[in-house]
Amino acid sequence: MAIYDFSKTEKNPLNTAPLPHNHRFEEEEAFAESEMNETLQVKSNKQDRFFSALAARLFFLLLLIGSLLWTCYALIRFSFSLIGRMLTANKVNYFKALGERSWVSLRRSLVCGVSLFIALFSPSLGIMVACTYFLMYDKSGIEEVVPSSLQSQFKEFFPKE
Repeated sequence: MAIYDFSKTEKNPLNTAPLPHNHRFEEEEAFAESEMNETLQVKSNKQDRFFSALAARLFFLLLLIGSLLWTCYALIRFSFSLIGRMLTANKVNYFKALGERSWVSLRRSLVCGVSLFIALFSPSLGIMVACTYFLMYDKSGIEEVVPSSLQSQFKEFFPKE
């Protein structure tokens, strides 16, 4: 039941009889309005998060497609070096060097492909897989594969010579 304070009244322009001024109604109206604003803000935040997650997944998918192309190239190059080594009985140094370089490239492309596939579902885990591989097994790959904007962060982990 509403409680009216008759000491504070407003005049109705149509009637000259005073109307009771209800603070509770104003508070409820202000609360409903602020709640509506918060709801709209939450909806826009959810939409922003959804679209940013969708865009991140889309870019990871594009990178994964590029990584698959890189893997195909590295596999063809590695196969060529193996065939060359077999035909020359491993006596031509060109095929040895090509085989070593293409094996490193094939490993890097596979690691990047796996980490990008994982990043489609969990971006932070996919990035962590790639970073772990490069920090533990392929420190020279940091300069060749990792973007230059992130290389300085990787170099903080290495001892200074």
